[in-house]
Amino acid sequence: MKILDFYPTNCKNCYKCVRNCAVKAIKMIDDQAQIVEEKCIACGNCFLVCPQNARNIHSDLENVENAFSQGKKIIVSIAPSYLGVYDEPYKLISVLKYLGVSLVEETAIGAEQVTKLYGEYIKTTKEKNAITTCCPTVNMTIQNYYPDLIKYLIPIDSPMIAHCKMIRKRHNDAYIVFLGPCISKKCEAYGYQLSGVMDAVISFEELDKLLEAKNIDISQFEESYPDLEGNYTGKKYPLEYGILSGISSIVEASKFTPFAISGIDNLRGAFDAMTKGELTNVLIEANSCDGGCMGGPAVPKRSKNIYVRKIHARKKIQSLKNNEYENYTAEEKKLNYVRKFRNKQYIHPPFSEEEIRSVLEQTGKHSPADELNCGACGYDTCREKAISVLEGLSHPQMCMPYMRSEAEKISNIYFEYSPSIIVIVDLNLNILDLNPVGEKTFNVDVSTIKGKALSTIMPDNDFKHVLKTEESMVGRKIKLDKYGLIVFQRIIYLPKNKILFGILNDITDDELKKQQIINFKLNTLETADNVIEKQMRVAQEIAGLLGETTAETKAALLKLKKVVLEENE
Repeated sequence: MKILDFYPTNCKNCYKCVRNCAVKAIKMIDDQAQIVEEKCIACGNCFLVCPQNARNIHSDLENVENAFSQGKKIIVSIAPSYLGVYDEPYKLISVLKYLGVSLVEETAIGAEQVTKLYGEYIKTTKEKNAITTCCPTVNMTIQNYYPDLIKYLIPIDSPMIAHCKMIRKRHNDAYIVFLGPCISKKCEAYGYQLSGVMDAVISFEELDKLLEAKNIDISQFEESYPDLEGNYTGKKYPLEYGILSGISSIVEASKFTPFAISGIDNLRGAFDAMTKGELTNVLIEANSCDGGCMGGPAVPKRSKNIYVRKIHARKKIQSLKNNEYENYTAEEKKLNYVRKFRNKQYIHPPFSEEEIRSVLEQTGKHSPADELNCGACGYDTCREKAISVLEGLSHPQMCMPYMRSEAEKISNIYFEYSPSIIVIVDLNLNILDLNPVGEKTFNVDVSTIKGKALSTIMPDNDFKHVLKTEESMVGRKIKLDKYGLIVFQRIIYLPKNKILFGILNDITDDELKKQQIINFKLNTLETADNVIEKQMRVAQEIAGLLGETTAETKAALLKLKKVVLEENE
């Protein structure tokens, strides 16, 4: 089951997740970030830095709500970090009971048992180093990337698993839920959920969303306390040196030098040194989150600064003697708290030098001198980035300097070779740049006119109008009489860049052709008018002639008629 991933629709290709992933377990497919499960160590850094909050984390919350509605006996194992995460932590206990939780126990009970087992291990181990195994992300990091160090992982359950085993022994029919600040606990718990040790894992962040949905205000509740508490030793686990402090006397008597290291990058530095044999006889309290579990990735966003959380927790970490869990049953003591770790090393596919160089050259890196290793893509070196492309985890376009160079190249080509006149001015209408076509048209050298007023080479009335209205001008035909030109002018207003971008297209020839056509039409009309007038004159003359001959004919006929009549008499 995929526990961690991103919502694809939210991804904006900023590559921030890649830059912040310590093990580069993120691939870009169709411009969407996806988590590579076999590489992931579930630290949650990618979710913390994602500006789109595109986190898609498997949630057991619906199952827990169903358990509430079904009236199941729900027992919550609450991580001791709640004492620092919540301003009024004991009111949270009342809220859980209000929701339907039957019992609330502190995971510190399991931590106390783990402390005892750690002490026994330190006394008997023959290994030259030891690493605590309470943090699932640390365990995954070593199994996936430092398999030679697996032998140093203390083979003991985490406090969460130990406590859930204890609860299951006492309450076989219970629905057991772990509540804490961690995302990787969801990964750790998955197998134990299948085997029935526990039923669900929810984070403080998920609980907050549930309370918000139900319109529940923690501050309105009375304080109450967990049904069973851990002791001082177990409660300190979320703090740095919290684990080591419980076995300090045993460590002092051992060969080990204790170190508390938090943060993935810091841990990897220590692990690298251990792999090389530079660190020996050390006991490392390992926490993947900076500042320990108080800096967990699933702490509610409304929670105070991590340093405030730490101080808050230190003040609250005290035993309530009437509730402290001391009566460990014989059955609980006999439970198997041993766990095994196995090699899950991620093996990079082999690639030839020729293949790597081919990818580098795609992004303009033809020699080592071209490899900036800027890290903008998320990879430490251009070579690592090239290998990730070959693995199918990224693509060449993720190289920011390359893409900027390409963009500049395209824009420069357009600026240099555009058939249009392009002039760029500042908000004072002083010339910032002029392309070659503009130089030729205005018969100037751009180097001599930079900083000079636009009006020295062309009318600036339209530019002033754009500044006044703060609206770009779509287009207007203007005459540049000085140069014998007619141009179609567009002015783009870029307030953020504080520039105006003028594009002038020479339409002189088109305008001349238009005028020629108009003149031709006018000449044609005039010719037609003359022809018609002449035709009318001819018609009138013809009509006059016809009228005259008709009168003569009529007179001749009358004379003929008179002669005929006279002859008949």
